[in-house]
Amino acid sequence: MHLPTVITLALATNFIVGLYLYLLYQRKPKDRCFKLWSYSCGFFVLGSALVVLRPYAIPNFFSFFIADCLLLLAPVYLLAGLAQFSRFRYTKQRRQQALGTLAIVIAIFLASYQQPGLLSITVALAIALTFCLCAYLLHKSIITEPTFTRTLQSVFLLHALVMFIQALLVMLNWQQLNLHGLPESSVYTLLSHILLTTLTTLLLPWLSFLKLERKLTLKSQRDGLTRLANREHFFNQLERYWQQYPSTPAVFMMIDIDFFKKVNDTFGHAVGDQAIVSVAKLLSKQLRSNDIIGRIGGEEYAVLLIDIDEQTALKISHRLRQQVAEQLKFIEEANVELTISIGMVHVIPVQHDRITAFKLADDALYASKQAGRNTVTLAKFGPDIDNGLKFDI
Repeated sequence: MHLPTVITLALATNFIVGLYLYLLYQRKPKDRCFKLWSYSCGFFVLGSALVVLRPYAIPNFFSFFIADCLLLLAPVYLLAGLAQFSRFRYTKQRRQQALGTLAIVIAIFLASYQQPGLLSITVALAIALTFCLCAYLLHKSIITEPTFTRTLQSVFLLHALVMFIQALLVMLNWQQLNLHGLPESSVYTLLSHILLTTLTTLLLPWLSFLKLERKLTLKSQRDGLTRLANREHFFNQLERYWQQYPSTPAVFMMIDIDFFKKVNDTFGHAVGDQAIVSVAKLLSKQLRSNDIIGRIGGEEYAVLLIDIDEQTALKISHRLRQQVAEQLKFIEEANVELTISIGMVHVIPVQHDRITAFKLADDALYASKQAGRNTVTLAKFGPDIDNGLKFDI
């Protein structure tokens, strides 16, 4: 394989993909990750170009120090883009720590650029550790496509391994380094570095398509007004819970806004919509993050309280009822005095199917309305009732 040809093709590919990523950023300025990844491609092209010029009469400050700084910034900006793309909380303290670490590494580069061997070891280790961090951040990514995630993670870890091997080869062949500060045996690691960087560059545009796919998926799963799970997605989550946690107790809860038609007729549909949103926000705030909440009808919600006993669930349901009555007396200055009715049933998935749980909670909700509304009704399995149920109000 002709190395100059490979390098030329790799640099051209990185330049084209970097330009494409920057154009993506121009179309979607909120997605700063694409801008950072385009900079990553640009830094790799510039750094590699300076490395190619090392045999010529170029000062070492440019062909070594500046070149290696640019080669390090390529994975650093890749890492920064993944931080933007992932669920990683990039706090001010972490930003300061990252900038401090980068400044220290660059200072080491500056101190050692007159010694190509030492600089090669430092650069290889810095790049290897950065790619390890990239693999870690990808693990926390919003991407849900496992094949792509594993592929890109494997590329990152393989790239880190190649850099560690290159550092080891330099140390083992310290007396036989060329003008690049590398032993002749490292030509394969150098070629692998170039090819893996190019492969990473080619995979980055797929992130834009996966992100768009995720947005479309979320849009299809969420209720447009409240951003809760819609009816279909809620029951899909319910089915998944029944399959994955058959022995874990749960409480299925149905919630309905009392006299909602009166709110619409008296104050208008705008206030009615705001009432639906306000109740959804209160439910999301009061319940745990792992509980499943959905809007399954106009003013009707469904909740699955996960891994909970009956008495605790009753306390939570009464707290929800009280919070709505206390906090939602006014909606946009309209004196709506919202209340909710709740029907619930305690189930163990392996003993009770989810369709029965839904029917029991719905029957309990109807009983709450019959009892005067602003009420909680607990449905229980029992042989004494015709339909196998009894209610505690």
